[in-house]
Amino acid sequence: MTADTSDARQGRKRLRRLQTFLDVAYAVLFVDFIQYLPHTENMAWEELPYGLLSLLIDNSIDLLRLIIAVGLTLISWNLTHKLLGPLTRTNPGHTLLVLLQLFFVCMFLFFAVADPSLESLSSPVGQSLCLAISGFIGLTGFAYAQKKGFVDPDLSDEQKVEVARGAFVEPTTALLNTALAFVGPGAWTLGWFLIPIAVIQIIKRLPSKIRA
Repeated sequence: MTADTSDARQGRKRLRRLQTFLDVAYAVLFVDFIQYLPHTENMAWEELPYGLLSLLIDNSIDLLRLIIAVGLTLISWNLTHKLLGPLTRTNPGHTLLVLLQLFFVCMFLFFAVADPSLESLSSPVGQSLCLAISGFIGLTGFAYAQKKGFVDPDLSDEQKVEVARGAFVEPTTALLNTALAFVGPGAWTLGWFLIPIAVIQIIKRLPSKIRA
């Protein structure tokens, strides 16, 4: 009993440290996006017709994709907490899965900032696949945590299913949007807005047993 209590206590401490680490890591990722805003050095924008607004207009496409990248990173951060929130503790195996999930988010950032104009097909494909893999690893980690009994016992089976079902939308959207990358940058960009709506509607229309 003492050993079990000690393990549970250590698991709770490890979960708190893991959540803090993830918050700091995502904060660093968000700060990194700032350096990809239009450059304003030497006050050259003063000579433009609308000043800083002209700078934003001239880089509107890159800004849109930067906003999407920030939004997707925010969604990944929210997805991580959505899957960690119901847990009471963690262990090294589960922690490894969560860190692996974060690694693929970082790889998504690499593809996003290396080619913001999507000149190469490898950028949108890489971004989509990295987010899909990250999300499915997160779902695997949640299933592992359920198997190990790390999920809050006060949650009902339906609530546990709802957590996993809600977390299923993001990686599925990313996986499906990989195909649109071969159509073109415009279709791929639009896919991030339209595909999740379609996925949510399809899930709602499925029979309850299949949804579960």
